[in-house]
Amino acid sequence: MRTVSRFVRFLKNRVRIGVQETGVASCRQVRDKKMGTVVEQTPYQCDRCGATNIVAASVIYQQGTHTYSTRFNSGTSQTFSAEAAEPPRPRGYLRPVLLWGPAIVIFSAWTIAGFSSILEHPTTTALHVESPVIFLFLGISSFAGMVFGLRKIARYNREVYPHLRWNWEHTYICRRCGRFRLIHS
Repeated sequence: MRTVSRFVRFLKNRVRIGVQETGVASCRQVRDKKMGTVVEQTPYQCDRCGATNIVAASVIYQQGTHTYSTRFNSGTSQTFSAEAAEPPRPRGYLRPVLLWGPAIVIFSAWTIAGFSSILEHPTTTALHVESPVIFLFLGISSFAGMVFGLRKIARYNREVYPHLRWNWEHTYICRRCGRFRLIHS
């Protein structure tokens, strides 16, 4: 009996909230039949169309990205606006390793095979001394290319990516016309 009276009291004192227009919310308490208006104006306005309905890029990305999972399939779906508001990503280190790694292994193997052939059979070998030296030079050049690629990615992730991430975190998008705006707040 006591819980029923609490529930009835709750229903009498509930508040109805309705949105009249963008940025203005009105609330009405059912018991008193009085109306109160709460105004929440955003201080930002679109430069192109003048709308006050601008939202952070991170909010659009979060609202438009959905993860799904079924019995046989799982994945992520995105709206077009979420794809446009996607955050920048740091670069991965796997690409230079996959690009230069096989070349390093192949040239190193040919260098070792060439020098071992020359050392085992110095007079009867078909390889000249220049061949393993060329493979050694190509292996060292491939290793230098991989180190250069890894350093370039490390510099990007250390210096460029944080600036791009900060810009994305401070970018707002107009929901009416789609204009991107960087707001330093």
